Amino acid sequence: MKLLSALTVLLALTACASSKPYWAKPNVSSDDTYTELSECRYQVGLAKIAKSDREVMVAHCMRGKGFRLLANQSE
Repeated sequence: MKLLSALTVLLALTACASSKPYWAKPNVSSDDTYTELSECRYQVGLAKIAKSDREVMVAHCMRGKGFRLLANQSE
């Protein structure tokens, strides 16, 4: 029973630690953030950027719009 409890706690902690990063900007809703991110991805796609460089270019675009990439919701 102790092993099961320990595994449950370990899994819960792992789930919290592995949350996906997300883009955020003060006073901007998640819907508006999604719209801005979609626009950046669209523009990068139009520019025919190599697949290996696309996410870097999207990140530059989002930072240029004042967004920051945060590690999880508690930050």
